[in-house]
Order: sequence, then structure tokens, then C-alpha cells
Amino acid sequence: MNIKIVLYILSIVVSVLSCSILNSKELVKLPIVNNENSLDSTQADIIYKYAQHYPNGTQLSICILTDDKEKYVGIERRNDSLLYIDNSNRTFEIGSITKCFTGIMLAKLVYDGKVNPNEPIKNILPIELKQSSLNGVEITLTHLANHTSGLPFEPNDVKYNNNLNTPYDPYDPYRTYDVERLYNYLANDMKLQSTPGEVRKYSNLDFGLLGHILTLITGKSYEEFLFETICNPLGMKNTFIKFNDERKRSLVQGRKENGQPFDCDEIQNNAFIGASGIKSSARDLSKYLKANIYDTTYFYLAQKTTKVNDEHFTGSLAWETYSEKGKHHVGAFGSTGGYTSGIIFERNERVGIVILSNVSAYTASKGNTIEDLCKELYGPMPFASETIK
Repeated sequence: MNIKIVLYILSIVVSVLSCSILNSKELVKLPIVNNENSLDSTQADIIYKYAQHYPNGTQLSICILTDDKEKYVGIERRNDSLLYIDNSNRTFEIGSITKCFTGIMLAKLVYDGKVNPNEPIKNILPIELKQSSLNGVEITLTHLANHTSGLPFEPNDVKYNNNLNTPYDPYDPYRTYDVERLYNYLANDMKLQSTPGEVRKYSNLDFGLLGHILTLITGKSYEEFLFETICNPLGMKNTFIKFNDERKRSLVQGRKENGQPFDCDEIQNNAFIGASGIKSSARDLSKYLKANIYDTTYFYLAQKTTKVNDEHFTGSLAWETYSEKGKHHVGAFGSTGGYTSGIIFERNERVGIVILSNVSAYTASKGNTIEDLCKELYGPMPFASETIK
């Protein structure tokens, strides 16, 4: 072999090895600084433990609430370092935390006496369902809101998309699933897996359908009713469904599990907006957190127990309460192709935490979850011993 070729190959090998060595540097921890928007050493160590598994470009936007005091912490992974940044007003997809907004929107209608939560959904939908009941029990609004409808996680035709211009994308599975497809499924293919009200089975379909039903009841789009019931009263200006230029600029770039950009599309979740369609910021969600802690009207109603799943776990109108060793908290977590998020709070002790990230759900599926990070940061905070009845 020509000596020049050998030397060229060797130079490439050395270059690759050098890059590998550089890229395998140990991640530099967050500096411990004494200001209101930084973490203490224990919290910084927890962040470090998880951030080692997240790709370059990862951002975390955190709010820690203790009584009336809020701490906002922004963190970014840049190559081999963790740095503090200000991203408290930047927006992220919040995934299934959307479901808790949908539950509160239902609670508002119930609180105002405009709807009966035990109304069968067949009385509201403009189509005839293939199966609206099982063993004589009809699916109701409450069943949708506490995941006991008997419907599956998602329609069985989600992956069968005849639109060749926008084929099925596992990172954005509901992008082309519109109301027409939802109605077709409900009229022709739906099959209940359990008697409504008996078994809790987490379901995106439950909340996609519930969000759509809210638009039928109110005659308003989901976003319009979201603004009316939650965003406008609380001054949440960075929470939305649809993009405009300003909203697009505020969005933190999502990341796939390999660190490549994830493009958030405003028309995704067409029939699943009520399950996972909202984008929001840490500052907005701190307002939302405080409303859920202090409010005594429809925010509080949405937390009332509607289903006891077991001795440790109860459901309400989307919120879920976890009890263990005499302590409890209320929480919700969300994930999409390019984002994961968590929110936990304790109403009596008036504490809570929000974490938004551009960490892909596919990264989280490997065990490095924002849910675990959220719970670990929340762990030392006070809990109350009495659950909401």
C-alpha cells in the first residue's frame, strides 16, 4: 500500500480518537454560587447525575415554589459543561401536563353548572358511537377525565396514515390525526377494554376526546376556552396552542435522543390537543401552580377524588394524587418527541416544583427521566398527611 495512503488513514484514525477523547470528558458540574436563581450543592449534584445522559443543547427550566417565594433556575448543557441561563420565559412543549389543563376546563363548566360530569358522552357527540357502554355502563365525562373510560391508550389506526405528504412520524404520532379520523374510529372501530369506571388505564385518547367534547359544549376552540378559563385570569401570556412569530421565537428548540433538532409543529395533535397540545413557560406554570394551591373554586374542584385506584394512588379530573407512608403529593408529567416535563405540588404545605426540558421522550424512555429528576428535587420539600377528599 502506498505510504502516503497509510499515513492519511493513520491521520484520520488519530483524529477520530482525539475527538472521542475530547467528547468523553467528564461533564463539568454547575458552579455553586450564592444568588436567588442558583441551586444548592445537593440540588446541583442531582442535576449533574441526570444531565450526564442528556445531549448537548439540553435545557432545563425550573421553578421551585415555597409558600409565596419562587426560585427560577435555568440550566443548559453546552458540550462538557453545565451553565446557568435565564430561560424562565422561554416556552416548551409540556406534553401530558396538558391533560390537567383540560381537566380544569371541564371543572370550570361543572363549577358553573353548565355540564353534569356524569353526562354520557354519547349525548354530546354528533355521531353514533360503535360502543358507548359495556355491561350497561355508559362512558361519561368523568370517566374520560380520570382514565377509566375503558378506551385504549390511542386509536388502533394511528399508524395507518394514507397521507403520503405527511407520513406517520413516531416523534409526532398525532400530527395528521384530525377530528374526521377520530370520528371514523369512534363510529366504526372503537372497542371498550373494560367497563367504564372500573379500571384505570392511562389514555391519550380519553383526553383528546375530552378536549374535543369541550369545544362542542362551549362552541369555542380549545385554545379560546383555555385562554378564557385559565390563561387570561392568571396572566399566563406564554401559554398557547398555535404559533405566531413571537411565540415561535420564544420556543426552545426540542431535541431528539441523539441531540438532533426536533421541529415542533403547531398543527400536531389535531384531535389530541386536549391530551398534549399546550406549550408553556416556567414562569407561567408557577402562576398555574399557585392557582392550584390557593384557589378554592374550579381549580380546587379539579383535584377532588373521583376514583380510588389503590391505597397509594387516586385520580381526579386529570390530576393524580400519590400517597405513601402517610404523606402525599399531586403531580403530572408529560413527554413528546422533543420535550419532557414535570409538575408536583402539595396544597396544604404550599410547595411545588416545575421542570420543563427539551429532552426527548425517547431519551427519557431509557430511564433518565425528567419525572425522576422532578421527584428527586421535590423529595426534601414538605408533604402533608391529609389527602384531598
